[in-house]
Amino acid sequence: MGLAYKDLKQPYIIRQVSKSVAYCMCGKSNNQPFCDDSHLTTNIQPKVLEFDAPRTIAICSCWKSKNHPYCDGTHGVLAVQPVDPGRRGGE
Repeated sequence: MGLAYKDLKQPYIIRQVSKSVAYCMCGKSNNQPFCDDSHLTTNIQPKVLEFDAPRTIAICSCWKSKNHPYCDGTHGVLAVQPVDPGRRGGE
């Protein structure tokens, strides 16, 4: 069963202005989505994204993206959509 719609994890929308930023890949950071070196107790390394110019990016927060750390929209298919009480089946 999917997540309830109200529990849907939206991506982090980040305006990356620094040339290089490390994003958490281990899930342990207390400063999500950024790396805070909590991975040092794991064998997982952060994903460093480098851009020549500032840009806005969507960073996954549901941990199901196939292109992590980028959001690929997977969070939208994980949720069970609410039922509109004004609609009935077949109408």
